[in-house]
Amino acid sequence: MTPEPTPPPPPTQIIQITASNFLIRLTNTNFSSWRKQVQSALIGLKLDCYILGDTKPPAKFLASSSSTPNPEYDSWFRQDQTILSALLGSCSDPIQPLISSAETSREAWDRLITSFANTSRSRILSLKAKLASNPKGTRSVIEFLQDMKRIADELALVQAPVTDEDLLIHITCQLGEEYQNIVAALRARDNPVTFPELFEKLVDHERMLKQITPQLSPPAMTTVNYTNRQTRSGYRTATDNQNFRQNAQGRAATRSNRNQYFNSNSGYGSNRMSRNNIVCHLEQAYFDVYL
Repeated sequence: MTPEPTPPPPPTQIIQITASNFLIRLTNTNFSSWRKQVQSALIGLKLDCYILGDTKPPAKFLASSSSTPNPEYDSWFRQDQTILSALLGSCSDPIQPLISSAETSREAWDRLITSFANTSRSRILSLKAKLASNPKGTRSVIEFLQDMKRIADELALVQAPVTDEDLLIHITCQLGEEYQNIVAALRARDNPVTFPELFEKLVDHERMLKQITPQLSPPAMTTVNYTNRQTRSGYRTATDNQNFRQNAQGRAATRSNRNQYFNSNSGYGSNRMSRNNIVCHLEQAYFDVYL
C-alpha cells in the first residue's frame, strides 16, 4: 500500500506592520534616529531577522513536487513584503526612490545603510566637534547639561557612544571659572562620577552661587553719587582752566585778587576737601566689606 504524501504545514500567521508603526519618517538628517526606531519596532515583533538576513527564504516549491508551491515560502514572502511596504512608507518622498525597486526588505535596508553611511560619518564628526566646543556661557546648568547629554545620546545612536568619563571631561572643561572648586573635587575622586550624580552636584552648586551673588552686589546709590560728584568736579575744573587761559594778559593783575578770594573762603575749600575725603573713605570701606 502506497503511503499518502505528507500534507504541507499550515501557513504561518502574518504579522501586520505598516508605516504607522514608525512614527519618525526618514529624512536626509535623521537617519540614526529613524534606524533605531525601526530596529526597535521589528525586534519587538520578532521581525528584525528579515532586514538582517538571518531568515533565509525557503524554497518556492516542495521538494516532492516541482510544481507544488511551498506554503512556508508563501508565508515568508508575504511577511517580507509587509515589512518592505512599511519601510517604503516610512521614508520621505525624496528618499523613496532609493528603495522603490528593492525586491526584499533586506535589500531595501542595505541600500539605506549604504546611502547614509557617509552622511553618518560626517554627522559623527560634527557631533564630536560640538561636544568638545559647547561652553556653558550664560545658560543655566540644567540647560547646559541637557544639551551635552543630547549630543552624547545622538552619538550613541550613530554607533559612536561617549563614555561617562569622557562626557565628564567635556562638561567640566566648559563650565567656567565659578565652578573650578567643584570641578577639582569631582576630578580628585577615586570612584567614577555618573551623569545623574554630576547633574545633581552641579545644580546644587549653581543654586549656592545664586544665593551668594546678591550679597556681593554693590549699592547702586553710592556708585551713582560718586560718579556724579566726579563729573561735576571735572566740569568745573575744565571751565576754570578755560577762563584762566582766556584772561592770560591780566593774570598778573588778578592774581592778588584771586589769592585774596581764596583766603577769605578758605573754610569752603576745607569743607570741600573734607567731603571728598569722606567719599573716599566710604568707597574704601565698601571695598573692604564686599571684596
